Amino acid sequence: MADLRDIAPTTSVEAIRTLAGHRLVVRGLNGGDIAAIVARFPAIVMLFGGADASAPTRLIAQFGAAIGPVIAAGCNCLGDEKAEMNACALPLEDQMKLVTSIYRLTFPNGASPVVEMAMAMIGEPAAPVKPVRMRLKKSPSRSPPSSDADSRPTMQ
Repeated sequence: MADLRDIAPTTSVEAIRTLAGHRLVVRGLNGGDIAAIVARFPAIVMLFGGADASAPTRLIAQFGAAIGPVIAAGCNCLGDEKAEMNACALPLEDQMKLVTSIYRLTFPNGASPVVEMAMAMIGEPAAPVKPVRMRLKKSPSRSPPSSDADSRPTMQ
């Protein structure tokens, strides 16, 4: 049986090539990294509720201020102000590549299992993601154009 001291931390990494041709190595975030980021950006927790493949896109769209710290943390520079500023200055395409890789490495099975376990620990059931159903109605047909005889005369 393995002891906790015998287990070497294993972290998957991924090399990402930026538009400028630089190669950055990113890793997944651990619990401490996520806690530090959430402490600074509490609204980011909403991303993990029904997390799916679109989470990196939602991160950039809704939480732009957190992008730099997330990328910096994924590059082993958590809390490094210069690294965070550099990450914020990257082109959007590079930010998307990096955040997508960090997210995938952090949550290889998606964030839902982690959220469900956390909710179970505090005794609240995780809110199930329900599909949205819509019923489409036919729009009323357009009224026929009025004839010249039926239309009012215009002032000239």
